[in-house]
Amino acid sequence: MFSAISALAGTQPFNDWFVPDTTQRHPLGTVLDAVDPYWGWGQFLYVKSNATLAKGNFCIWDDSYQATALPNTANLAFPTGVCMAGAFTAGQFGWLQIAGLAVYATTATVAADAAIGITGAGTVGAVSAGKQICGVRNRRSATATITWQANISNNSNVILVPKGYDGAFLGMALSGTGIGASAVVAGLDPDGKRIYAGTAIGTLSGANSTATASTTLTGTYTGYGAGQIMYPEAQGQIT
Repeated sequence: MFSAISALAGTQPFNDWFVPDTTQRHPLGTVLDAVDPYWGWGQFLYVKSNATLAKGNFCIWDDSYQATALPNTANLAFPTGVCMAGAFTAGQFGWLQIAGLAVYATTATVAADAAIGITGAGTVGAVSAGKQICGVRNRRSATATITWQANISNNSNVILVPKGYDGAFLGMALSGTGIGASAVVAGLDPDGKRIYAGTAIGTLSGANSTATASTTLTGTYTGYGAGQIMYPEAQGQIT
């Protein structure tokens, strides 16, 4: 879990298990550093959503720090950041990641160290003229995986990872013996050990386990990628 290392007490959480709300808890535009034992160092920008935003969307903001999804438009030259929460609706407050290892939504598998570009509102994939996202080193493709040893119970959506679920994120695809069909990480417990399986982010049903056992749980980045970002921006004008 990211924990703030800046000189500010009581920060609104950065992590996937936090649900954004309509209470403003910091000045808009606040930038904080945070660290996580798996994801490492990151830097985050506090914004107010002016639209519905999904986990991993690249977003832009205006001079009042109202955030919207990055448009599917060439030659923007706008600064951008990655939505941390499972979902924002208009009027809610939360964080965009602007530096560090970030998970972002993709529409196609992009190989490690290949350039990425805008492919839809807030989403990225293969690069095209005028749509590259600069300041990003793509490190994990949609086929990347991570494994944990987990305990499951028949007909339960709770997956216990005794040594911790570091590396899991909302929306990550789940598979393994006894894991429900089409399961994804629908929710994460703040205890760092319990994953709630479901069919979509926030839908904690429909993908319950089919056995009671200890199993090797595999998380796959399907629909997402991860990259080292440093103040990313959409590509500027081509002349």
